[in-house]
Amino acid sequence: MSRVQKNENENDQAGELRSRIERQKAKSSLPKRSKVHQNKKKKSKVKKFPMIQLLALFFILLPIGFYTLYTYLQGRPVPVVKSDQVVFSEESIPTTATADDLNEKESAKAKAEKEKEEAEEKAKAQKEAKEKAKAQQEAEEKAKAQKEADEKAKAQQEAEEKAKVQQEAEEKAKVQREAEEKAKAQREAEEKAKAQQIADEKAKKAETEKQKASENVQAAKPDKEGYKVVLHTVQGEETLFRISMNYYKSQEGIALIREWNGLNGNEISKGQVLKIPIKK
Repeated sequence: MSRVQKNENENDQAGELRSRIERQKAKSSLPKRSKVHQNKKKKSKVKKFPMIQLLALFFILLPIGFYTLYTYLQGRPVPVVKSDQVVFSEESIPTTATADDLNEKESAKAKAEKEKEEAEEKAKAQKEAKEKAKAQQEAEEKAKAQKEADEKAKAQQEAEEKAKVQQEAEEKAKVQREAEEKAKAQREAEEKAKAQQIADEKAKKAETEKQKASENVQAAKPDKEGYKVVLHTVQGEETLFRISMNYYKSQEGIALIREWNGLNGNEISKGQVLKIPIKK
């Protein structure tokens, strides 16, 4: 049997079922025989009532009738026609569908439920994956921030250590510079003291030599009456030593020349006239 014939048979069965249901409803809508007799008696009684009482009764029964009709219509089942069965709000009447169709529908329903469960599981897994990814991202960001903070703290610590080393080096250089300056000052003071000592010793030695020469002159000084004086004009590059060697053939005459000319030292100048005492 083809699919089209199967659908046509199902539609014929559904139509026959609907017609059967309508006939049942028509039968159920007809009043019972006892109710018909009661209605006839009521009609005969109503004819005896006056017109005013009839109108009053009508207005009383009118809302009751509307309420009854409304309740009836609300409680009436609404048929829903499908390919295999007619579904009502209160009950469902199965059609003459085959077992294969029922199995196919059950498998389709089970498949739909399975797909729904799979979709829910997939959505749940996707949600968990998103939450996991979000948590991982937050953990990575936190770790990155912690790493940056550690690097910053490390850099600051290194900068502080470098500044400390630089400060220590500067202090050490300052101390060394002060020590060098102190040593230099001490060395200069020592050199100055040494130079002063040398100068003092030299002055003392010169004074001693001068005193000794004076003593020698005094010891060797004869009476001026025993000397004749020769005037000598100093020539260029002449010294007392040379003049003494020329006149006295020794340097002993230097003290004598200075004594006779009132010289304090051995310095003489060109053109200067000296008195040269010579024994008679």
